[in-house]
Amino acid sequence: MPLRRMTGAAFSYNKSMKMRYKKKFAAIAVALFLFIGMTAGLVLFVSVGGQGYARVSFSKSYYFLVKDCEETTATAVSGDIYSAGGAGYFLEKDNAVAIACYFKETSAESVRKNLEEKGTETRLVVRSPKDLVLRGSKSAYKAQIEGNLETVDSIAHILYDTANGLERSELSQREAKAALSGVVSSLRGLIESNAGNLFALWNAGLKEAERKGTELNGGILFAKDLRYLQTMLCDKSVNLTNYFN
Repeated sequence: MPLRRMTGAAFSYNKSMKMRYKKKFAAIAVALFLFIGMTAGLVLFVSVGGQGYARVSFSKSYYFLVKDCEETTATAVSGDIYSAGGAGYFLEKDNAVAIACYFKETSAESVRKNLEEKGTETRLVVRSPKDLVLRGSKSAYKAQIEGNLETVDSIAHILYDTANGLERSELSQREAKAALSGVVSSLRGLIESNAGNLFALWNAGLKEAERKGTELNGGILFAKDLRYLQTMLCDKSVNLTNYFN
């Protein structure tokens, strides 16, 4: 049975989505405005030799529903899952391909059981960003890095909701593309607000997502495309320490 049919019932959709978009994009805009002001203060702090210690913590978890594969079969498995309506995003650390990424364990587990009953073996990978320790002048960037995580999380939620709405025909192509355009603009603004060498690798990761979003918006938009981008962003967040070492 196509994955689209097996998972569709489990993707929740809030009928007040448009209002949620407005609120979320407004929150993102405020966060970016604060980042710009904060960056100026951080430059001054670093220039006078600020020292310290800080720990960046992000308590949210992401629930990746995955199908295991070997490295040599990852491309084929990704293609099969994507063709069936899933994200098809390869999680390198787990040697698995993500079908979807959820924000609630109950939602993910419900889909997993549904797939199991239909003969498809999958598993849940629960991931949260590890704490990031900042020493010396880097400690001044604690709030900005946490703000990045919150903003990316909000963007991921928008993509999740948009994918669900598009799949259920509750959003038109025009509405879905408008949401994706907002996501791309938010990512671009976030990158521009992250000044300094400390953010070089993280910005490169965000730039990859921005390019993907721009590419997707150039053609017919499918729910699986939005799931891919959402899963990509969540994966980057849980691997935060790789970008700031």
